[in-house]
Amino acid sequence: MPAISLLTTTQIAALTTTSIAALTTSQIAAMATSQIAALTTTQVAALASTQLAAMTTTEVAAIETTDLVVLGTAQLRGLTSAQTAALTTTQVAALTT
Repeated sequence: MPAISLLTTTQIAALTTTSIAALTTSQIAAMATSQIAALTTTQVAALASTQLAAMTTTEVAAIETTDLVVLGTAQLRGLTSAQTAALTTTQVAALTT
């Protein structure tokens, strides 16, 4: 896979869940916020807790609310306290509904 930072948001959105699951934590951490926002709901659901834990606080805040709500308990527990603090009020509200 080419350097993740070279992929356009359209290319990111076209990645299969298998491709998403194969991304290393370094690749996840290297993604731009626009690339994180381009992830589909299905792709976000395919992220492992270790991949989510590798995201920067800015990346976590860039996850679209509709995508965030598909995360399972194990995935959410993998978030660090700094990542949890970076969630917007809209993201937190979506998790509680």
